[in-house]
Amino acid sequence: LGPVTPIYFYRRDQPYFEFTNFSPHPVTYCGYVYPTAEHLFQAQKFLPTRPDLAEEIRSLPHPRAALQAAAQLSDARRPDWFDVNVGIMDAVLEAKFTQHPELCELLLSTGRRPLIEASQVDAFWGAGKWGDGRNELGKALMRLRDKL
Repeated sequence: LGPVTPIYFYRRDQPYFEFTNFSPHPVTYCGYVYPTAEHLFQAQKFLPTRPDLAEEIRSLPHPRAALQAAAQLSDARRPDWFDVNVGIMDAVLEAKFTQHPELCELLLSTGRRPLIEASQVDAFWGAGKWGDGRNELGKALMRLRDKL
């Protein structure tokens, strides 16, 4: 067998955009419906300490607005965020992919291929500008794929 070709995802106009947190798939979590996984993930930065801010983020019209609002409110972020963020991403992705069977099918169809978020601006969740980022979103998706 030859080398396994990675799957790169990031842009709305390219295959596998559904793997991003910006894809237009609502996610129900703890009784609330979030417009996208990005809304849910960003809102978690303020729970349980600031449910008012979490609700503000949940109600924003676009995932980019949710990301930007959470960044502007970083002083109010839960103090343990950087200890729990990867585990929260795992929970967000599991909710998204189990609530949308077509996404679960798409994820499983990738087999054992590496999944890489091709973000040039995020070297934690994505591959980063030089491709040497941590790719934590891709890793979370591969963990979920193994679990499913």
